[in-house]
Amino acid sequence: MNAFVKHPRNAFSAMAQRNMLLAKPPAYFSGVFNGRTPSLQERLAWIERQVVQLLSWDIYTNDVYQVMVEKNGDFTHLCIRRHDGQPSKDWKEHQQIKNEIIGPEYEAAELFPAESRLIDTTNEYHLWVLPSPSHRFPFGFTANRCVTETPLAFS
Repeated sequence: MNAFVKHPRNAFSAMAQRNMLLAKPPAYFSGVFNGRTPSLQERLAWIERQVVQLLSWDIYTNDVYQVMVEKNGDFTHLCIRRHDGQPSKDWKEHQQIKNEIIGPEYEAAELFPAESRLIDTTNEYHLWVLPSPSHRFPFGFTANRCVTETPLAFS
């Protein structure tokens, strides 16, 4: 996996995002509108909100991944997706992404939300990063670092 490159925010990327969404058929938006096909006015308003949101994110890419970074209150949100749209559940790659983009001593968590808060689109993975490398989650391992490529035998 190559190193990440940060992409500048600009009007060209916003316009490309807008045009890509405008080209989608009306039924494409039904997942966002509780199963119904929205009116043109509703679609246009939703598209503009997405474009404004996109302009507030930092975007990083490498040969495999695109990562969108958003400051979200006290947390930093990483939205991770592969360029080819395939699932990515390689924990080591997600750890590497967090380390490269945010820093190796920051802690992040992946949330499995209540169904009522579920966001599930295009094999995206979401990490929520604490605001400082000195902050720790009140759960997880408390032991010193232990890293091995060989599984530990427990009997």
